[in-house]
Amino acid sequence: MIFRRNILKIFLFLIVVLLIGFSILIFKIYSQSAINEVQKADAIVVLGAAQWNGNPSPVFKSRLDHALNLYKSDYASKIILTGGIGKEESTSESSVGKKYLIQKGVGESVIYIEEQGHTTWQSLNQVAQIIKNQNLDSVILVSDGFHMMRLKKMSKDLNIKSLASPVKNSLIGKAKMVEFKYILREAVVYIAYLLFRI
Repeated sequence: MIFRRNILKIFLFLIVVLLIGFSILIFKIYSQSAINEVQKADAIVVLGAAQWNGNPSPVFKSRLDHALNLYKSDYASKIILTGGIGKEESTSESSVGKKYLIQKGVGESVIYIEEQGHTTWQSLNQVAQIIKNQNLDSVILVSDGFHMMRLKKMSKDLNIKSLASPVKNSLIGKAKMVEFKYILREAVVYIAYLLFRI
């Protein structure tokens, strides 16, 4: 009986520790989401999001517009777009993003795309190769705020010198309950990355 009580106490203690740890992680993700580290770099890296029939979705458009503003403000002279071809689609997210930026006046020669990535980790591995091939040193990461902590961690693991610049006017950030849902999911995905490198 005493043994069972001790096991129960240990079990409850571990649950409390895990909940505290998870809460701290959520707080860190939320804190990082508001930090804009932007300064001069070699390239701007835009993390892909959905494309709808050859046009960027509202979330993707917000990321592209943010990158465009950084580019026009001379924070970087090159733009790297990520995002592969989704299920039952024929066009990659990155190629849709490239078309959008060209229509906005960005020269095709300064835009690089990766079309192989279907996860953030896969995309950043491709970005690391582009950085190496183009002899670049530092990049500005553009995505929604909830994404930034994991992006920074992955970049560090890939030896990419990165600065975070979260999108200001994303639809996700405007709806607090939606943003909190994404942050909760991101905490789980962050743990999965630490454990399994996915």
